[in-house]
Amino acid sequence: MAQIYRPAPRRKTTQQQWLRDAKVVGLDHQGRGVIRTSKGVRFVAGALPEEVVDVVPKGKWDAELRTLKTTSEQRCQADCRYYERCGGCDLQHLHLAAQRQHKQQVVSELFAKFAEHEISTWLPPLTAAAWRYRRRLRLACHWDAKRKKLKLGLRQANSKTIVEINDCLVTQTSLTQLFAPLRELLPQLNLVNQLGHVELLSSTTNCVILRVKSWPNKDDSQQLKAFADRHNVDVWLHSDDGPPRPLNKQQELPKYRSWQSELAFQPGDFLQAHAELSEAMVAQAVAWLAPQRDEKILELYAGSGNFSLPIALQGAQVTAIEGVASMVDRLRYNAQQYALTIDARQADLEQNWQAYEWAQTRYQKVFLDPARAGAANAIKEVAQRRPQRIVYVSCAPDTLARDAKQLFNAGYRLVQAQIVDMFPQTHHIECLTWFEREA
Repeated sequence: MAQIYRPAPRRKTTQQQWLRDAKVVGLDHQGRGVIRTSKGVRFVAGALPEEVVDVVPKGKWDAELRTLKTTSEQRCQADCRYYERCGGCDLQHLHLAAQRQHKQQVVSELFAKFAEHEISTWLPPLTAAAWRYRRRLRLACHWDAKRKKLKLGLRQANSKTIVEINDCLVTQTSLTQLFAPLRELLPQLNLVNQLGHVELLSSTTNCVILRVKSWPNKDDSQQLKAFADRHNVDVWLHSDDGPPRPLNKQQELPKYRSWQSELAFQPGDFLQAHAELSEAMVAQAVAWLAPQRDEKILELYAGSGNFSLPIALQGAQVTAIEGVASMVDRLRYNAQQYALTIDARQADLEQNWQAYEWAQTRYQKVFLDPARAGAANAIKEVAQRRPQRIVYVSCAPDTLARDAKQLFNAGYRLVQAQIVDMFPQTHHIECLTWFEREA
């Protein structure tokens, strides 16, 4: 007998379900207020420590802020008119200095929890512009074929709902100025009904990347080329049959600035969102690494060379390991532009390193910049080889703390740590750490 699924009817929130006069006792690692109830902890987006709030429980752990009874001195008015609906920023209601203090505290707490270590060597955070800093932005889109209407914007938090926006205060103006022209262009294209998302990038040239299922037909291509000429942008298409490709096959790869260098990249490659702080972070990492001429340095998760080239420009012998073959190719290309000899290799760093010839060399120093998953296997392999110095850049403090424990257990000490406020107005954290092997 066939069973037909019927969703449970939604229950209306009654006044009895409200949790009233709840005291916010802190912020969690995602910037949500923490309240304690008779039935356990609840996390409340938009609430700040010391505030008294009325909330409505949602799910097992969360609660929705309904009434703010008392206001924290750290609270400020969010500047963005879309803030309460858009899922992009989540800390605009917290003063900027308090945001940075909170992020440093999160790293300290996670080190205490996962690495069983107290950080006492903090440097002041690396900071720069807190608005108009983003040089890349992905816009969600939906085409309503019946109404012939395109929705273009950012998604609500934990939702597929698209919030249509006319501006984004954390994104560079050269990109937000493209919102209106894109809204006019895209509905005129045949490919609009297969459009997945639109990505905007600012580099030596502004790029518009369209995620589509197949290459555009002749009419669409002509309209896209006219749009590119009119707005001085490069158009790229990312279809199901491979990586992004330029609409104009003769155009050069865009470039971005790193410290003391300029690197070619392809849309789809990883690129730090904050251009100014990306350069500052590279400069700080290189200063901590202190490369010496002819010194052998191993770099892991090297990408297209954001750190590799600045390290090699100091005269060190760099072996750069990256998992994505196309990124290795671009790293080699970028090194050639500066006549640098960088030994760039492709390798899966989460596999045993015994089969890798480069892993049998003795390196004085190691630099790594992994993705959010961290470097669970790689850090064990590094610790076994006992380099004198390790500089670790992380965008996920929980996995950083986990990996740091391996280094502490292997006889390393934490020399310095520093927050990089790469993502102002959000809870996301970038952190620089320097480890030294004890004699």
